[in-house]
Amino acid sequence: MFHHDIMQSIMHERGRELRARAAAERDARLVRRAREFWADRAERFAVRRKVQSTCRRGAAPVG
Repeated sequence: MFHHDIMQSIMHERGRELRARAAAERDARLVRRAREFWADRAERFAVRRKVQSTCRRGAAPVG
C-alpha cells in the first residue's frame, strides 16, 4: 500500500503541473491573439485616418 500512495501522490502532482502548464499556454495564446488583433486594428484605422485627413470631403478649398 505504501508504494501505491507514493505513486498516486506523484501522479496527482504531475497532473497538477500539466494542468497549470496547459492553463499558462492557453493564457499566452489568448494574449498573443489579442495583441495581434489590436495591432491589426490599429494599423487599419491608422490608414483610414490618414486617408480621411488628406481628402477633406465637403470642406472649402484652402487658399
